[in-house]
Amino acid sequence: MTGTRDVSATGVLFHDPAGLSALKREATEDPAKALLPVAKQFESLYLQMMLKSMRAAVPESDLFSDESGKAYRDMFDNQLSVNLAEQGGIGLAKVMVKQLTPAPQSAQTLALRLSLRQPAVVLPAAAGPVDP
Repeated sequence: MTGTRDVSATGVLFHDPAGLSALKREATEDPAKALLPVAKQFESLYLQMMLKSMRAAVPESDLFSDESGKAYRDMFDNQLSVNLAEQGGIGLAKVMVKQLTPAPQSAQTLALRLSLRQPAVVLPAAAGPVDP
């Protein structure tokens, strides 16, 4: 067994234009089905920004201070954020899906909502001024 591991074990790569176009097509055909992949992609971007901020907070060493080292580190962080989001990440995608999925409503809740939508009863005005 070799020590190498397939980077795309989750099946998602950071720079994957074909995957993005497939996701767009899926979202137009069935938005509910595309909700989880889009939420995972959003979580991936959030994690990427978080990793970038964390890297900026740590002083750089002289070992990897050249531009090529920074480029490889950024590519690693990008792919790491995608892999983390695909494996559950920090739970942001799960919360987003829960928030954006409409909850099933009971008959009582539906009746209450319908009653709130009906116009208020308007009482007729008095026929003239009232003298005290």
